[in-house]
Amino acid sequence: MSVYASVMENVILPIYDLARDTSRFKHVQILNRSQWLSPRDLERLQNRQLRVIIKHAYETVPYYNRIFRKIGITPGDVRCVEDLSKLPVLTKEDVRANYADLVSRGFPAKRLVSYTSGGSGDQLRFFVTKDQLSWEIAAEFRAYGWADYRLGDTCFLFWGSPIDLGKYKSFQKRFSMKLERVLIIDTFTLTKEALNRQAALLVSHNPHVVRGYASSVYLMAKHLIEIGLNSVRPKTVITTAESLSGSMRATIEEAFGCQVFDYYGSREVGGLAAECPEHSGYHISAENVAMEFVKDGERVSPGEKGMVLLTSLRNFGMPLIRYQIGDVGILSDDVCSCGRGLPLMRQIQGRVSDFVAIYNDQLKQIVPVGPIYIILNNAMIHVPLRSVRLFQESLNKFVVKAVKDENFSDKDTDKLIEYMRSYLGSNVEVTVEFADFLPPAPSGKRPACISRINPFEQ
Repeated sequence: MSVYASVMENVILPIYDLARDTSRFKHVQILNRSQWLSPRDLERLQNRQLRVIIKHAYETVPYYNRIFRKIGITPGDVRCVEDLSKLPVLTKEDVRANYADLVSRGFPAKRLVSYTSGGSGDQLRFFVTKDQLSWEIAAEFRAYGWADYRLGDTCFLFWGSPIDLGKYKSFQKRFSMKLERVLIIDTFTLTKEALNRQAALLVSHNPHVVRGYASSVYLMAKHLIEIGLNSVRPKTVITTAESLSGSMRATIEEAFGCQVFDYYGSREVGGLAAECPEHSGYHISAENVAMEFVKDGERVSPGEKGMVLLTSLRNFGMPLIRYQIGDVGILSDDVCSCGRGLPLMRQIQGRVSDFVAIYNDQLKQIVPVGPIYIILNNAMIHVPLRSVRLFQESLNKFVVKAVKDENFSDKDTDKLIEYMRSYLGSNVEVTVEFADFLPPAPSGKRPACISRINPFEQ
């Protein structure tokens, strides 16, 4: 660890906590110890914290008091994560409809912090507590430590969220980013000219760490390879916010000459899971969150795809219990050779909308196909395209929007349609529309697929 990073972690961070009335330094020390507990002891710790938050929600949150009484159970009936299935799923629509009643009556309003998640049309307002934020950031710091990133290391941050970029313009944020030696790059619009400018900045700064949206880091890595620039050599790359495919990981590692560590988090609950140096899956921050994986209302087995449900174990201001975040993941029952007792998630496969719904003639039912980014990545290997995005309008209607590469010809349109139908079914209608640029979503992310049908609830 550099002297500067050591001072940041052991001197500046405690002072910052004292000034802001937060506990990040204390909590990260706790989490750094608890990660080495046995799986059984971590499960006990998690269930103990779950019982505390369930009792608190029942006694002080009108929405949950009403739900418990409606279904005829008491907090004593929910004693472990498996018992959470007795409670209904909490959707974003539920949060919007019951916003005021989800706020705890037993928590001081002045200690609540207002947050917003989601892009345009899917935004969600919610409250967190300062203690919740401290646990979130502590889990984030711990995960970054697995990737050999220490607070104070020079970091090049590729970010595209207008919400965050607006906040970073404030004096306080600019000061803290300068103190932490983080250079933030707006990747909302990544034209070739923008990539050239950012590549020059990378060369001049030569950061210890490259971090950011998976798609933004990948596009930069691809650009560096295309222009033959191989002098940017950080010690680690951390990707987040979007699904990271195997081909994206390989391209990033080739361009930067170091390992990629993928990180999974959310605005609503914070740091959820991350890769350790063994890269055998994602260690779930079980001290802070309970994660379930369900399909058609039932919990799936390890190795199966399921919608992710989150129960925050630290947010006593606005508890979110069995919150359907909109992601799809795969639970693992493996034990990581690193020695950490934290449970593993095999993979986050993206948003529910990254999967399309296909009618399976043999099963006589609608099934999910995806994640689509894998299919689209393969499409760009066979067809000369710079970028591509799939839209599912209805069960049998798909639209492919694409940006042509310079070698694209008219016959490649038919080839693209034929390729997509080989995965989606010969009975579907596929049309192709071309554009000069595929803009990111309002959140700054670049979705590979946008589907109007949820194949996990059919």
